Amino acid sequence: MSNQIKDVKSIYLLHNSMACLLNALVGKYTVIDLRNESSVHGKVVEVDGYMNTELEDCTFQNARGELLPFETFFVRSRNIRYVHVPSDCTALDLLQEQLKPKLKKVRSEKKKLTFKMSRARKYQNQILTELAQKS
Repeated sequence: MSNQIKDVKSIYLLHNSMACLLNALVGKYTVIDLRNESSVHGKVVEVDGYMNTELEDCTFQNARGELLPFETFFVRSRNIRYVHVPSDCTALDLLQEQLKPKLKKVRSEKKKLTFKMSRARKYQNQILTELAQKS
């Protein structure tokens, strides 16, 4: 997954869907429950915009309860049922951490009005005063 070039849609989805929550867990150990009643516990290495997840140093527990160790494990998004957020962090903090660099800063400076803008504002004020005088 790391060899692939991320496409525009994947990047968009990564920042505008719940995949950003899973992306915030990169480098942390978590449990992912799968649709077939099995689960995987491991360290999240990479997540793409479609929520495909790559884990390392993980243990797979099948529906019968058997534990199988894996060095790396890839989970397709359609197979994910739940993602457990570790108890040492909250979902809100993880989302804020992910979205903080993407939030735009609001400029506190006033823009200098161009000639067109000042003329339009002047005409608008004239029209408003005329309407106020008529009523």
